[in-house]
Amino acid sequence: MGKLIKYEFRKQLLSKIVVLALVAVLELLFVAGLIFDKGDWTGLGAGFLLLVAFVSLFFFSFESIITYSNDLRTKQSYMLFLTPRNMYQIVGAKMITTVLQILGFGIVFALIFTGDVFLVCWKNGEIKELIEGIGEFFRMLTGVEIRLGEIAYVVAMLLVSWLEFVLMAIFAITLSTTLFANKKWKGVVSVAIYFALEWIIGKLAGLVMKSGFMADGYLVVNTEAWAYIGVYAAVMVACFFGTALLLEKKVSV
Repeated sequence: MGKLIKYEFRKQLLSKIVVLALVAVLELLFVAGLIFDKGDWTGLGAGFLLLVAFVSLFFFSFESIITYSNDLRTKQSYMLFLTPRNMYQIVGAKMITTVLQILGFGIVFALIFTGDVFLVCWKNGEIKELIEGIGEFFRMLTGVEIRLGEIAYVVAMLLVSWLEFVLMAIFAITLSTTLFANKKWKGVVSVAIYFALEWIIGKLAGLVMKSGFMADGYLVVNTEAWAYIGVYAAVMVACFFGTALLLEKKVSV
């Protein structure tokens, strides 16, 4: 499994290098703006850093899907599907790689933004105020308005829905390849399959979440809310095993 994960990282390494280089240039622009009192430099650096962080995290998810599609229709597949590994390991390696790169870059961006905030506060002599603000923020996390259970729910929702999106797309591509092998328009079919399946899953998830997510302006975290996540988690697992099964039994690479 480790070698498969390393192989997946290598296939997607170029985009990571480009993003890191771009982040380095923008961070230098931000720091230079602070040093030379150029507010426009600082603003441009911070603004584009936020844009790059947002776009790149979404792009990495799409890149995993595109890479998988290329594995099925190009000679790259011979290097992957003909290795002495079962399809569950191959699909699992793709999923783990996607998770690791998103989490890794998420942490990198979080550290950069935190460091930039400290730099701005240090520049303006507001370190003490910043530390007090952080302390107040953590005190808020334990209060009535913002509860740790609600935060855990939001994190779980984002993680599960994001993984379900990637695995559903991979399953749709695999299914269209199975049904319409060697057809030039199978890519369009895979997109149609994806949206059709997501529409069905959305309807099913709506059946378990009858009361809605909000009440009196607050997020409602109850049994229905967790069941809603459970539907997407079940779909995620089904897509994983379904993809591996199709690759093992039906898809000729």
